[in-house]
Amino acid sequence: MQVEKTLIGNYQGQDVYSYKIVNDQQNYIEIFSYAVTWHSFVMNGKNLLVHFDQLADYFGTPTYLCQAVGRVAGRITGGKVTLNNQNFQLPQNEGENTLHGGPSGFSAYNWPAKIIQGKDKVEICFSKKITSADDGFPNGLDVEIIISFDNLNQVRMIFKGKANGTTIFNPTNHVYFNLNVEQANLNNHKLQIASSQRLELNHAKLPTGNLLDNSDSGYDFSTSKNLLESLTEIKQNELDDAFVISTNKEQPVATLSNQATNEKIQIFSNRQGLVVYTADFNNDGVFDALALEAQSLPDAVNHPEWGENTVLTDGQSSSAEIVYKYSD
Repeated sequence: MQVEKTLIGNYQGQDVYSYKIVNDQQNYIEIFSYAVTWHSFVMNGKNLLVHFDQLADYFGTPTYLCQAVGRVAGRITGGKVTLNNQNFQLPQNEGENTLHGGPSGFSAYNWPAKIIQGKDKVEICFSKKITSADDGFPNGLDVEIIISFDNLNQVRMIFKGKANGTTIFNPTNHVYFNLNVEQANLNNHKLQIASSQRLELNHAKLPTGNLLDNSDSGYDFSTSKNLLESLTEIKQNELDDAFVISTNKEQPVATLSNQATNEKIQIFSNRQGLVVYTADFNNDGVFDALALEAQSLPDAVNHPEWGENTVLTDGQSSSAEIVYKYSD
């Protein structure tokens, strides 16, 4: 295993570095210190991630392209939370709502990092102390984002948070995949999700609190299904939905496969949700990127009936893990 640290640019007066981890098969990943951006996942010479060619294009992108998002991924209705019987108004950056940590979330920072070299894997540990003055969320949070790559062609992301006062924590990486060389469309992509239910969303893509059954619908990905067939069946312009995961981290929550090449990415997670979003980065009316965001369910802090806690009390720590495993 090899690792290279390269200065690639500047963000708000800070040096931005790229960390390239190469395994013994000469496959590699690249992570940028800005927004902990996952820039590449190169298998057999092909980058499986939708990406920008220039660092500056990542700055403030509204797509959060392959960036760390937090403290809380997804939408928080009205930007309102109640903790210890105290109401908080969070910064709003999508109309009245708070999206992906608000305007000063994880994706707004350049992160210091250290390299941990191993024989069969290399870890990059990004860390930052985030205060309420930084992002407008209640109280402080000590954050570590540890990303590793190994000789099994696995990328592992561990998000650790320790609260300095009661706060909320539900991070992820907003990764977008396309398993084709040209990445022009997703026509030959199939998706399988370990889910029998999804959240009911209103017109603003906010959860109502109700759960919907996926069976006998285009949302049923319990067996591998072609993405275009699903969109045709649900008669929607896009997938932008939160699926309730019914498995544990020993089994994949989702598998994305390429029918033409038989390549696949398995995603493992220790949390209850998977947000699936089809995107059109070329603005040509054709879906060419698929976001698969493993996380706790969106707006979970306002829906205790789902049984997933995203609140950290003073001194409490939490760890969220996502693994992306390639095979062909």
